[in-house]
Amino acid sequence: MANLHSFSRRGLLLGGGVAMTTMALAACGESKSASSSSTSSGASDAKVSLTFWGWAPGYKEAVELWNKKNPNTQVTWIATEASRKIYPKMLTAVKANNAPDLAQVGYEALPSFVIQDAVQDIKEWAGDVDKNFTAAGAKSVNLGGAVYGIPVDTAPMAMIYNKALLDSLKIKAPKTWDEFASAARAVKKADPKASLTYFSSDPNFLAGLVRQAGGRWYDVTDSTVKVIMTQDAASRKVADFWQKLINEGSIPVHEGYTPQVYKQMNEDTLTSELYGIWDTALIAQNVPKGKGKWAVAPLPEWPDRPGGADMGGSATVVLKGSKNAEAAARFATWMSTDPQAVSILISKGGLWPASTTGLANKALQKPDAFYSNDKVFVPFIDVAKNLKYDWVWGPTQVQAGQDMENNLVKVSKSYPITKALADTQESTLAKLKKQGIKVG
Repeated sequence: MANLHSFSRRGLLLGGGVAMTTMALAACGESKSASSSSTSSGASDAKVSLTFWGWAPGYKEAVELWNKKNPNTQVTWIATEASRKIYPKMLTAVKANNAPDLAQVGYEALPSFVIQDAVQDIKEWAGDVDKNFTAAGAKSVNLGGAVYGIPVDTAPMAMIYNKALLDSLKIKAPKTWDEFASAARAVKKADPKASLTYFSSDPNFLAGLVRQAGGRWYDVTDSTVKVIMTQDAASRKVADFWQKLINEGSIPVHEGYTPQVYKQMNEDTLTSELYGIWDTALIAQNVPKGKGKWAVAPLPEWPDRPGGADMGGSATVVLKGSKNAEAAARFATWMSTDPQAVSILISKGGLWPASTTGLANKALQKPDAFYSNDKVFVPFIDVAKNLKYDWVWGPTQVQAGQDMENNLVKVSKSYPITKALADTQESTLAKLKKQGIKVG
């Protein structure tokens, strides 16, 4: 099994035969000490200004709360494009030495930032990450013994669905994937223009389903990366399940988060979406006609592997070049653990807290008017606590994620999911070799 904690930039590069001088190696491994001499402002009364790039709802309001409470350390929030669209710009800004101090980076992309020496190790100021955060968050930022960010959220996956429509068809929320397939066929039979859901081209969607089935896409050691998207049995199982529904016309293939998706939801022709629990907020915002009709249920399960799924999440990282790394790390820790800040992130963005104390936040108990005043988050508290975390991302996932998205959006009868995985594996291996990383 891949060991997430074994990942290290130095080991992978040396394993790949990349020549680096002793001075360069020291610079890669000791950003913490190099920055400490210029970051005393994080614990003093000196005036500090920080810049923060990200995209998630709720971050802006959390920053505003911090600024009210901390007049000596002011954070400027700059809203950006989401995830894969902004990462190349972040990395370019680091190389040009004009990057922000802080950035929102998805867990899947963090190894790519580490391997490109774009983030600082903030272990000195992060506290006990393993104790203060759930495994899904802690293990995502703790790489090779360094801490490259503060976890903000994780994403227990849910089935967010039009309960009123399914009730009219006498279909209950499916508890197993076999029941889900039967429900998809029943919805299509009742209305050929309608679909139970769609297969999303978002790589994190497929990754979450593969995780739930017990699969993985990478095996990573300190010096070698194996890409096993096509060899992994659980990946093939999930791909075959969805491909069958696609081939028979029961579900379509779509990009996620598009006007087309929300239009179909408003018209009652798209009946559900399987995403991280944060998606409850997006649907409430974009499907006004669904108020009082929609509900939230746990993701269907495989009989041989019961349990939920996780669709990732984000960390707040301190980018290379920041002259105020300590102050930035302290802000990041506050945003992920302060009860008021966490409450804002839950209520404004539907974000599921990565902090262990966040699971007791009262905002998770709040009824949601869009979902018939149900306490939609409550069933997922135990799911989040009990999620197994044995997943690892590869060190070029920024590129791999974009390639996979480009491939998954083309999925059809003639271009199956397994072919999309194979093409992504091929391009990922080429990228790893180009960067001098040893592949297994």
